[in-house]
Amino acid sequence: MYIILDKNLKRVATLSTNSDANPFWGEVVERQIADDNSNSDDGITGVSTFNSTDPNANSKSWNDTLTGLTMLQSAPAAQYLTVGNSVAGYDDVHNHWRIYRIYQVDENIDATSGAHLVTVDAINLAIYKLNKTIPPQKEIKDCKLDQAMQWIMADTGWDLQNNCSSGLFADINFDGTSSSQAALQTVLSTYDAEADAYCHIDSNGIVTDLILELADQLGENEGKSITYGQNMLSVQRETVDTNLVTKLYIVGANNASIAEVNNGKNYITDVSANSLYNTDQNTWLEGTITSDTITEPKALLDWGLRELRLYNHPRINYAVEVTQDFQANLGDTIKVIDLSMNPILTTEARVIQQTTSESDPSQNKVVLGEFSTVKVITPAFIRNMEQRWNDHVKKLFEEARENANAATVSLITPLGSTWYNTDTSKRVIARLFIEGENVTSYLSPQAFNWQKINMDGTRDIGWEADHAKDGYQVTIEPPFVGTLLVTIDDTYVKDEAEMWIDTSSSADGSWNKLWETKDAANKDFNGDQHIGALQFSYLLSDGSVLSSYHYSKDKNHSDCEFIKWNADGTLQSMMFVTGGGHCGSFGYDESSNTIYTEIKDPIDGKYYLVTMAYQANTSASNITRWCQVKQYFRVNVDLKNNLWLGSTTSGKVYVCQISDLQTGNFKPIIEFKLQDFKWKPLPAGTTNNGAYNTLQANGISYPFAFFTAGDANNADDKHVMCINLITQSMVFDYVVEPMQDIKLTVPLENGGHLEPEGIYEDVNNSRLIVGFNVSEYRDAAHTVSIAHSALYTAPLKIRDDSKDLVVEYPEQDEGENDEAEQPVIAGNDNADDSDASSDSDEDGDESTGEGTKIEDGDND
Repeated sequence: MYIILDKNLKRVATLSTNSDANPFWGEVVERQIADDNSNSDDGITGVSTFNSTDPNANSKSWNDTLTGLTMLQSAPAAQYLTVGNSVAGYDDVHNHWRIYRIYQVDENIDATSGAHLVTVDAINLAIYKLNKTIPPQKEIKDCKLDQAMQWIMADTGWDLQNNCSSGLFADINFDGTSSSQAALQTVLSTYDAEADAYCHIDSNGIVTDLILELADQLGENEGKSITYGQNMLSVQRETVDTNLVTKLYIVGANNASIAEVNNGKNYITDVSANSLYNTDQNTWLEGTITSDTITEPKALLDWGLRELRLYNHPRINYAVEVTQDFQANLGDTIKVIDLSMNPILTTEARVIQQTTSESDPSQNKVVLGEFSTVKVITPAFIRNMEQRWNDHVKKLFEEARENANAATVSLITPLGSTWYNTDTSKRVIARLFIEGENVTSYLSPQAFNWQKINMDGTRDIGWEADHAKDGYQVTIEPPFVGTLLVTIDDTYVKDEAEMWIDTSSSADGSWNKLWETKDAANKDFNGDQHIGALQFSYLLSDGSVLSSYHYSKDKNHSDCEFIKWNADGTLQSMMFVTGGGHCGSFGYDESSNTIYTEIKDPIDGKYYLVTMAYQANTSASNITRWCQVKQYFRVNVDLKNNLWLGSTTSGKVYVCQISDLQTGNFKPIIEFKLQDFKWKPLPAGTTNNGAYNTLQANGISYPFAFFTAGDANNADDKHVMCINLITQSMVFDYVVEPMQDIKLTVPLENGGHLEPEGIYEDVNNSRLIVGFNVSEYRDAAHTVSIAHSALYTAPLKIRDDSKDLVVEYPEQDEGENDEAEQPVIAGNDNADDSDASSDSDEDGDESTGEGTKIEDGDND
């Protein structure tokens, strides 16, 4: 039975299926205490996990609506179906009424009968009122549930009946702009509570109270069961494993760790679940959870173990259509049995959503489940912390302190160690390896103590003082005769890498979009339309953009187009380069309008490093060749430091001096492979199945080099990596998270596109600029999407080592806190002088401490 209440909540009409006076139909009452998988976007990121008794609490979402109630306009009660009036439904189990305020009225004519109809939609009056109330701004530290609810319920006209047993404390912040209903949803999740709102009506039709009830758990567990063939008409079982985790990283308040009570590991695993659900037994299905309150390691571990039990299996929800005689209430625990389902359905779950209709009981349905799938994603500040602080490196240094043999210092001399008449200086670079891993990036410059031993065995204190702040690279000038040593002082080992991407600078941790192509008539002078698939793009000083585009229509050779875009994303002009190739990276000097790239001559089939000026709407004609090379390179330049960088599809990286290339000499001064940094470049002719890294682009800003990887097919992760070229150590390897770092209107799971492309450091603004090819919907119905190109930026932060440098250089070598000592071993200088050829530890004998003289040599 329903009754209609006026705006003063006074009874004015009655609707009953047992009376013909006011016929009604079509109404559906939908109540829920939690989202199911289809509409939940809850996460376990950053919200303090006070709800340790029920990990599902973060998915709780209270809603209560009555929709579709339809009557003939000629019916006596229909006149009261107006906006602002209410419909109350009776709950005979609990002996109270729920009031639904009408917020929408539709009047129409039935196409078949010609009858005039009125249809209304309504929402629980408490939800309506809470949505229209904004609590004043206030932050309550160590807040109890009662305190939070008093602030929420003030001026609502509703009375609170708090039946919760929660004694938890939480920091609750009311921002002064969000509604009481939004705050209530937060409180339900935080304190692991469930809500219901109802009233009592006396015999005179007067509402005597308005009550919002909170409970630990609504419903009962009375052993009720639903069995197919008896009181179950149909059942839908929805199984999802998108959030399945078998390896769970656990982080507590103030970065508390479980490592000390978990054998040095900051994570826990479920081997059985990994064996059962992970097709690649060499990997884990990983996730991270955090708590803002738990700091004690054992308590943190216990909490993590409970959480892992929630995520170590596919999540299942059941939509069950029941017979009219089956009675179940929201929150009830029900046994569901279907022996014909494969696998056999025998489960026990709570009613998280309930649909009822008095006029049409065939609409009755319940949804049972584990509340909802909780997305296990790494919060922005956690990912920022992981790239900035490396627990693995910290453990390596601890191991080196305990075992001196674990550490090795490698000295490399890119220009050789013997003086020639034309030499004006030599560079010596120190690198620290622990168990074969280059950890130089985690050393402050003050950690490197350079020593010069004269021929008579005395130390050159003056020289050492002059070079006390040189860090990992020292430059020596002739005449230099003697032995050069370096020691590593572990007092200056840092917990932070020397540079990192600072996602904490934005409110939600996402990257900022600087520019994007516009879906417009972007036709070049050849008549080709452009909007996406750009390779490398530079943001110029006037807001315009210069980009490269692979032109593949000519099957005889691979060409390139350089496209100039306006700041609004429309095409301005284009230059065509025959043999320009894929052009995954290129260099550009805006002041001289010079492009630095590579071409493959269509006549002789050879590769050349070249420069050219950008010319609008024509084919490039002023190409200057530098030198011939043997293969395709992704090209970039650092003109300030006279350096050229090129990478190959196989992962090899070369750095040359531009002056050498201009004279026709390809003489790399630095060489390494991206495989040394745990990337697995995609082999040529292979489709990436997720086991490889599809290399995309590179940039150089000495001493750093930047790289992007990530296939267009979304099979592999999207990586942004930075490498210190001098020490050849990884600075960071950042995995770009779709929807978290880069907001997508078309999610990847819906066929969206996210492909990293060009990358370079904007030194003047301390930021990284990265190009992405992304998808966006082009219609309101979200049926048509199109790929276009955009530039995103994230701030770069540099570790502050300035405080280390105020330490005075010691008068004597105290010999304390030294990790390892490595002399320069001068040898025959006829060998290759590149970093790659000097990378072995044969440059010195660390175990003996033997020194080697650096001396004058003949100019031969």
